[in-house]
Order: sequence, then C-alpha cells, then structure tokens
Amino acid sequence: MNNRTLIGIGAGAAVALLFVAILIAGTRTTAQQPQPAPGTVAAGAPGGVPVILVVDRGAILRTSTAGKELIRQIDEFGKAMEAKFGEEEKKLRAEAQALQEQAGVLSPEAAQKKEKELRDRGEALQKKMQEEQAAIQNGINVARSEIEKALGPIINTVFQERNGTIMLDRGAVVLGSVDIDVTAAVIQRLDQILPTVTVTPTAPQAGGGAPAQ
Repeated sequence: MNNRTLIGIGAGAAVALLFVAILIAGTRTTAQQPQPAPGTVAAGAPGGVPVILVVDRGAILRTSTAGKELIRQIDEFGKAMEAKFGEEEKKLRAEAQALQEQAGVLSPEAAQKKEKELRDRGEALQKKMQEEQAAIQNGINVARSEIEKALGPIINTVFQERNGTIMLDRGAVVLGSVDIDVTAAVIQRLDQILPTVTVTPTAPQAGGGAPAQ
C-alpha cells in the first residue's frame, strides 16, 4: 500500500501550491500594456524618435508595499495550513506504515477494512485541504486584482509623461539603459495609492464560478 496514494496531497504540498499561485500572479501583474488615453497620441520624442520604456512586472509585485504585504499574507496562510493539517497527515502516514508492518499478522479482511478506513480519512483530509486552499486562492486573486486595477492608471500616466511610444516588460529586454526603466517610478506611485491589500479567503461559488469582485 502506497502511503502517498492513501492520503493524497500533503499539507506541505498544499503550502507549496500557494507559493506557486503568487509566482503566477507575478507574471500576470500589469499584463495589459498601457494604452494612450482617448484623444491623445503617443508621439515619442521631438522629431518623431520612438521612446521605448521598460517596466519590471515581477519587481513591482516583489518590492511594492502592497506586493510585499500580499506575499507576507500568503506565507502566513501557508504556515497556518501546515499547522492545521500537518499533524493529521503525519498521523495517517504513521498508521499506514503500521498497517504495512502488520500485514503478516492481520487477516485479509481486517487489513482491507483498516486500509479502507485510512483511505477514507485521507480523502476527507484532502478534500478539506483543497477547499481551504481554493478559498485562499480566491482571496489572492481578489487582492491581486486590486493591485492590477491601481497599477493600470499609474502605468498609463508614466507612459504619457515620458512621451512613450511603446512599453516592454523587462523580461523581454536583453539589453537596455537604466534610464528607460520606469519600474521605480511606478512602484513609488503605487505605494502612495495602494499601500496595502488584504487577502480574505472566500469559498468558491457553486458551479466553480469565481467570487464577485
């Protein structure tokens, strides 16, 4: 009998998935490129020379005040899940190991009954963990959306102020001078407008729909 199969995803794995969620969030932050405001034209520098600007989306999430607070809360939720479900998972693993060691002593019927009991408990634990993780992920999505909503107008403003022609993500640039990177300016303004966000776990709606924002 495979212990991993018996009890499903572990508490540690659930915590790891939460960190994956925030890393994915970092790649999506400010995914929409700034668009000129209606009635304006991105003319670039005098003489029609294109002005290329660069923004580091990952750095915005990692170093902005709201982004760091989001990551801190995810870390706290991960630790809470580990504390809440870790002991029960360890107990199930220990009982599964003991059952394996008693294989030559128990009757086939008794062994099958115990194995089913452990499997049912493991599946119930896994369901609870997945439900809580889904609720936390919904909270993360809402908090991330708050950052993105605040970020859009900021990027547009910086884009217009610098007479930008095009804005690229830092990940798409191989070489570039420091003066074309507007990340610091964007983060400074974001910190003033949105100094913090709160992750509020929300159970998924029936049918798998996302919570209303």
